[in-house]
Amino acid sequence: MKQAVRHYAPVAGLLAGIVAVSALLTLFTGSVGRQKERLQVMTTVAPLRAAAMAVIGDVDEVELTHLSGSGSGCLHDYQLSPADRLALQQADLLLLNGAGAEAFLADLLPTLSATTVDTSAGLTLLCGDHHDHEGHHHEESVNEHVWTSPTYYAHQVERVTAALCELDPAHAATYTANGKAYAARVRDVGERLRQAVAKLPTTTCVTFHSSLIYFAQDIGLTPAATLQIGEDAGISAADLSAAQQVLATQPQALLLYDSQYPLRYEALTGAAVVLDTAVTDSDWLAAMEENVRKLTEAGL
Repeated sequence: MKQAVRHYAPVAGLLAGIVAVSALLTLFTGSVGRQKERLQVMTTVAPLRAAAMAVIGDVDEVELTHLSGSGSGCLHDYQLSPADRLALQQADLLLLNGAGAEAFLADLLPTLSATTVDTSAGLTLLCGDHHDHEGHHHEESVNEHVWTSPTYYAHQVERVTAALCELDPAHAATYTANGKAYAARVRDVGERLRQAVAKLPTTTCVTFHSSLIYFAQDIGLTPAATLQIGEDAGISAADLSAAQQVLATQPQALLLYDSQYPLRYEALTGAAVVLDTAVTDSDWLAAMEENVRKLTEAGL
């Protein structure tokens, strides 16, 4: 009898293992199934992720994902990761910045089942710049950095809110309340930016990246020259000369730099202000609060 017990012991162990694995698989597939029941929302730029998080709030039935590497800066030459492609295929709602920012998705968008929303639709867009990036020449038809304008970003928040309400009417009241509250905070910080600008000795500025033009114009600054700094791009002699001419007539003009790019041309006279355009993982409101502080200091 003891021999029989020893003989069947391995079999019993194997069966117990099969039962355990089956239980784990059931738990895993059940959790995947529950996850797929949630509304899958995907964003492409960090400001839209911040907006979507604010609008969704504590609605548990929504799963928010983000392009895995798009928090590192602008989307020029962005390469989709395998995780991005999988998330895009599973998305129910894809929130785009628009204005040409997601050109890398042009071939993929028609194959997706997701509802796609261009949050820049309805905005008056500025012309883009000709620039070199990582050895490739780009000609942008429009300036994509609309979120740097508080007025335009509030519009994007409203587009996010409307999209969620349409796709998930069961939580429309929550989305509407959250969206209105967040948009109000966006407009409030925009007003405080304008108040800071009103105290400056001059509203003339020189911008060192196209990301700052919407921002400057919205808060009452006047870009007298726009120089395009990129990761690998320097400023042409002609553009540098244009900036020097502005500073020769208005030496107190602000030099506005985007914090995602290295600070260059410190030899130029004028008050240099390094601004956060909220293009990275930073929260949009926190970034603009910091910009209020910096512009206030520039006016003291």
